[in-house]
Amino acid sequence: MRTATLSNIKRVVSVFILRQNNNDEAQVALFRRCSQMPTFGGHWAAISGSIETQDVSPLATADREVGEETNLGELLGDYDHLLNSGLHIDIAIDKSKGTFGGRMIRVYPFALTLPSEDIQLLSNIEMRGTEHDKMKFLRISDFLGMSDQCVPSLKRAFHHATSGRYLDLPQEIREWEGDRVNGAAYLARKAVDLAAAHTQSGELSEDELSTAQSIAILRPSMVPIVNAMNEFDRRVKHEGYGQIEQVKDELLKSLTDEGNRCVELGYELVMNMYKSKASSTEFVIGTFSRSSTLKSILQRIIESSDDVSAKVRVVCSQSTPGDEGILMATDITGASCLPDEEFQQQVIDGKMDVVIVGADCVLSEGNGVVNKVGSKALASVCKQAGVHIISSADRWKLWSDIHCPPLEDIFELIPSELFDHVLVPKEDEEER
Repeated sequence: MRTATLSNIKRVVSVFILRQNNNDEAQVALFRRCSQMPTFGGHWAAISGSIETQDVSPLATADREVGEETNLGELLGDYDHLLNSGLHIDIAIDKSKGTFGGRMIRVYPFALTLPSEDIQLLSNIEMRGTEHDKMKFLRISDFLGMSDQCVPSLKRAFHHATSGRYLDLPQEIREWEGDRVNGAAYLARKAVDLAAAHTQSGELSEDELSTAQSIAILRPSMVPIVNAMNEFDRRVKHEGYGQIEQVKDELLKSLTDEGNRCVELGYELVMNMYKSKASSTEFVIGTFSRSSTLKSILQRIIESSDDVSAKVRVVCSQSTPGDEGILMATDITGASCLPDEEFQQQVIDGKMDVVIVGADCVLSEGNGVVNKVGSKALASVCKQAGVHIISSADRWKLWSDIHCPPLEDIFELIPSELFDHVLVPKEDEEER
């Protein structure tokens, strides 16, 4: 597994404005860059711009650029709630290509979907600024099939921005995409199987996505999926299409091994807490959402507790929306499930000894943890009540970029300081 970062990166945003036309067909806005522009003059593009030091996030840059280059601010007022981000895309620019030649451009793509109820408003969209000399709306199919000069990887960035909505993918990949019950570790393993089953040999154009990248952009908040798909492509490119089965087996082994190291670390910490309360009659562990890693940790603690006097009891929060906690309770021997509010009240009342949750992403430099919506409120309650709360993650969940990955509706970013421990195994010596 590699979590290497890239140097010499130029970070930019690219915003695709989407609307429905009078025939209820999806359209995308394209803008032709002025011939005087230092890069890609005369090329069609989305709204784009560099992330400046004063921009707190790619979203802030996207919001600013749309305001500078269109009249949407006049038409809509506040529109940042209409912006949805996709997984970033790295584009190597040839040394001969102007100002950014020889650099890696990291594009943070966004889709801005305009409200369809006001057709008159949609027809009044205009350009602003000096970067473009023409704007046009095209049906999505016409855009994807167009042969006009575009900035590099524009169509690929569009698929990233729209999270693969317009990709033609096998049904079993779409079914995998719709899984909102299982956790990131489980889905990452399924993603490796799917990438191996559907990857075909052959060179890709700059606008084509590999099977692995098509899978990655569908669930960008679940970082082990993104990391595993990136590593799948890297190894297949290096070792050849004839080695796909070997690449699959090695990746699955790494996912399993890292998961086991995570289980061991979580088990040791919670078990030490448990043993310190061995004089009590009961040790209550709370958990949230559904995770195969947490299941292994908790099941192992239950099995080990037979040698100690205090009984271990696991209580799962219902974890709405989705109610994954109900399923988690059926996964673990003797576990029960409570509605989220009742679960939090038991934390406040001191009826929980420790709460352990998973993670779908751990940001670099302690900048936060991404997990199921509701985790932040739970962590705050634990902090206020003085109940230890732990987030447990394996190294496949480490995110190397300086900005948070795109957050699907069911995920949120939790500040690291709300957790007593964010457990991630140290780097394995064999990986160095």
